[in-house]
Amino acid sequence: MIKNKRGISPLIATVLLIGFAVALAAVVMTWGLDFIKSTADTTEQQTENTLICATELSFAISNVDLITGTVTVDNRGQVDINSLAFRVYNASGVTTNVTTETIAKFEVKTLTPTITGSNLIGSDVTKVEAIATVPGSSGQGDIICSQNLQSYQI
Repeated sequence: MIKNKRGISPLIATVLLIGFAVALAAVVMTWGLDFIKSTADTTEQQTENTLICATELSFAISNVDLITGTVTVDNRGQVDINSLAFRVYNASGVTTNVTTETIAKFEVKTLTPTITGSNLIGSDVTKVEAIATVPGSSGQGDIICSQNLQSYQI
């Protein structure tokens, strides 16, 4: 019986292992860099939106008139309000209305929100809350500033 089996030399085996490790490291680095870049971009956009809502938006509900069904909104901020979402609390629950009326910066406007076919007229309303939507920066979509909720107790 002839034993003529030969394995690869230790030098070739070492070169192959190093080559495999370098290729694997390159694949992991490419994936990792793309993942980190997309995460950083998303975080930057969320931070920018939060800063706009926290520093540039300032508004208040100064009057809710249950006789006429109107709400007076005072935009004291440095950014226009594109729309307002009103939440009206009454004995039967919570109803929501979104107005698309723009309120310019430093403008006071009286709105008449319609809540599910009726208006604010009624004595059972206990609280009105408003959430503003402002334009996004640099071509981004509108920003809903839910952390800047304004409330008016009746």
